[in-house]
Amino acid sequence: NMSMRKYILSVSRRVNVDYISSPEASFLTSISGRVSNNTKLVFRFLDEATLEPSTKETYGSMLKNLTFIKTFASGILVPKKYIWPVSPDNYLQPYTSIVDDAHKAGLEIYAADFANDFTLSYNHSYDPLTESLSFIDNGAFSVDGILTDFPVTPSEAIGECFFLPY
Repeated sequence: NMSMRKYILSVSRRVNVDYISSPEASFLTSISGRVSNNTKLVFRFLDEATLEPSTKETYGSMLKNLTFIKTFASGILVPKKYIWPVSPDNYLQPYTSIVDDAHKAGLEIYAADFANDFTLSYNHSYDPLTESLSFIDNGAFSVDGILTDFPVTPSEAIGECFFLPY
């Protein structure tokens, strides 16, 4: 009789929950309006060809209908390759419009799959600080957050970016 929905609702009554993320639209829809107005519901996109279980649509096709996502979520979490694809020979491709599209739909957008121990694109010179900055402050777009196993890296990148010497 374990229910993630019941568990989340129970916890949110006792603890201030800032974010709830799920790759299932039906789960987020079922808790929308039942958690605090301060709790951000974030829809996590998986691989573009993978089917989302409740809608039976691929995550790639759902990406084209962000206004639907806005009906049950305040943000989206996408793999970084959705924002800035990398070619098979490890070079950055032109960035996509997903950040602007999400912001136009009224959604926050978070990038995922950052790690210091994975191979980075040649364009970032294998520097995870440079990679983080390219998603945070590049002059064309800025994500609202980064999900990483190494939180010090984007924090350090932001610190270097906004450090003003005396």
